[in-house]
Amino acid sequence: MSRLLDRFDPEWPACLNELGPWPSPRQLYLRGRPLDAEKTHVAIVGTRRPTRAGLEIAERFARELSEAGFVIVSGLALGIDTAAHRAALKAGGWTIAVLGCGVDVAYPARNERLQNEIAAKGTVLSEYPDGTGSTTWQFPERNRIIAGLCKGVIVVEGGKKSGALITASRALDSNRAVFAIPGSIRNPMAVTPNELIRTSQATLVTKPRHVFEDLAPGLVWKGHSTDPLAPRQPELEALEQRVLELLDDAPTPADRIRRDLEEASGAVALALSCLEVRGLARKKTAGYEITGAGVRVREALLAPPMRPVLISIDSSN
Repeated sequence: MSRLLDRFDPEWPACLNELGPWPSPRQLYLRGRPLDAEKTHVAIVGTRRPTRAGLEIAERFARELSEAGFVIVSGLALGIDTAAHRAALKAGGWTIAVLGCGVDVAYPARNERLQNEIAAKGTVLSEYPDGTGSTTWQFPERNRIIAGLCKGVIVVEGGKKSGALITASRALDSNRAVFAIPGSIRNPMAVTPNELIRTSQATLVTKPRHVFEDLAPGLVWKGHSTDPLAPRQPELEALEQRVLELLDDAPTPADRIRRDLEEASGAVALALSCLEVRGLARKKTAGYEITGAGVRVREALLAPPMRPVLISIDSSN
């Protein structure tokens, strides 16, 4: 069962009264933790049909934002939304799932277990009463709430008619920040973020740090990490590093890598095999693509990763 929240309740998020041209919800139905206006909320949204790279990016942003104290908001859809919710929970953070149906309705059915876990450790909410099923028009409606709860919306991947584009549009209408992860022009799921960037509607971000700097300038950065998942300074041969720098989210043929590097086929093949064994590259039918671990290692090679630490400042001194 859910509990009802109206606009006169102290827990009501005042930010939902400022949605630009879009109507504020009249009430909210909640399961889980009470809402906290003191927390900084950020949405991570994207396609239901993501690439493996898109999933890894969503997980990374959700994990690091959670570790920095942000509340991760999304829509519990399959794909990017699911990856963001799960990563936030795994990091021990708080995540909010905004539904386009009643909070007691398992939709999508494949996420019933995740929905219950969020209700136990985070918050599940909707403007629709218990028992309300899902209809097509309710999902664009709920997107204004996802955007309205947050200081910013991060678009990871989305096709030409993606719901993520609707969420970004609602965020812009509500004067919220919009961030977009750029993608390969060969990736049809990169159309929405690339177009948002091209038309200057979104800020291009490639690292969680870029979001921190915009939404939480009070973060202090230190040059070391206590995250056991953060990569140590890798030891790669010179050719392996050069090959890694050429890999992309979309598969790149080995012959193209050999031509670009002007190296012998055997040497390039050996370097690719070593990267694959280490989990830094992945072999596909059309060539090799970089993995999430490969991206982190490449960043570590270029510059040691900087990790955020929230601090409080005593103004009495």
